[in-house]
Amino acid sequence: MNRYDKDRFSRRAVLKTLGLSAGLLPLVNAEKALGQLTPSGSPKRLVLVTWCNGVIKSSFTPASGDTLDLTPGTTTLKTLEPLAPFVKKMVQPWGLGLNVGQYAGHFAWGVLWTGKASGRTGQGPSIDQYVSDAIAKSGVNLPVPLMNTGVRVIGDGKPSSWRASGQQNTWEIDPNRLFDRMFASVSMPSQQLDVVKLKRKSVIDFVRRELTGFGNRLGPEDRAKIDAHFTSLRDIEKRLSATASAGAACSKPMIGTGGSKQDVTVLHKTMFDLIAAAFRCDITRVATLDTYDDGGGDGNSFPWMGINSDYHAVAHGGGGRAAEKIKIDSYLYGQVAGLCKQMDEVVEGNGTMLDNSVVVVGNGQEDGASHQVYPIPFTVIGNAGGALKTGGRVIRYPTKHPHNKLLATIVTAMGFPTQDYGGVAGREGVLSELLA
Repeated sequence: MNRYDKDRFSRRAVLKTLGLSAGLLPLVNAEKALGQLTPSGSPKRLVLVTWCNGVIKSSFTPASGDTLDLTPGTTTLKTLEPLAPFVKKMVQPWGLGLNVGQYAGHFAWGVLWTGKASGRTGQGPSIDQYVSDAIAKSGVNLPVPLMNTGVRVIGDGKPSSWRASGQQNTWEIDPNRLFDRMFASVSMPSQQLDVVKLKRKSVIDFVRRELTGFGNRLGPEDRAKIDAHFTSLRDIEKRLSATASAGAACSKPMIGTGGSKQDVTVLHKTMFDLIAAAFRCDITRVATLDTYDDGGGDGNSFPWMGINSDYHAVAHGGGGRAAEKIKIDSYLYGQVAGLCKQMDEVVEGNGTMLDNSVVVVGNGQEDGASHQVYPIPFTVIGNAGGALKTGGRVIRYPTKHPHNKLLATIVTAMGFPTQDYGGVAGREGVLSELLA
């Protein structure tokens, strides 16, 4: 095609020929913003949950085989048992290691989602920041592009989310402040939102009719170019329909008063409720939640489950305090399960919000007593609209297999393909076994 043809069939030229306003250009050009949508037109969402002090391996991953059996009451994987309703939507990559010192577990949060760190300091953006930026660059303007939260995280640690090398994002640990920030923009009544969506769809219908008439006057090759515009318009329609579904479920969550000083069980539930509500209202599509501090002696205990010792002390007890550690970890995964339940109750396209999302739970070390940074306990829930292969599988990798590949895999599944995350030589690539 020569330059004349390119100009003649540009979006601006087509609109000019149709006699349409240049104000419609954003609509016709909106396919640029579809990279992070599922095939059904629903938004993809990413949640990163970080907890500390390692895990009791025997309660987290099966001794052999490639299946996660989370059958309530009989499973040996007590840490993950709360996720039993979602086991078919899960995959566990086992064997991955972090690129920090062998026993640097308490210093690993900086590298967990960035792929490269110096001590606890991330040496690049974490994947939540990267995906959030990529969504914005694709043309999607969200009220809160990135939501960073934390529960009982103030101590000697650092957030797991990094804006850039050496520049950490700030947790919001007060649910009342977070509520005000997230939902200040949710003020338009649903009836008004419906009118706006109908107007947008009517414009699309008009453009389609005009394009049809225009295409009928062209030859086969030129009609193929018009068909490309039709595809774009159909994608926009899918997106509007998906947004309409989300809008119908959009409501502000109920939260208590007391800010970050509330009971820890209330804080966990409230923070996860806020993430779920922000997703339903399409206020944000990327969120993180860090729970507890990655350092020692933080003073956090669990009296409601009969554990009055410091969390760090329990983890350092190793096998001698395994029962207590499993209780704590199972409680934390129960909070994740609560978020997954809310997301799974929202129907989107051919599945649910959970199906269209990726929820990743990770830790900075394998065992709280050894501080080893391999194998790291990761759990992945949701398949990003079919981009990941889940099915309740365990995928076993060689010891110390680069966890950077998991980061690249997640970013790729979110619609922004990459073969390298973190920029560390020898740790490039994706986990092809996870990708559909």
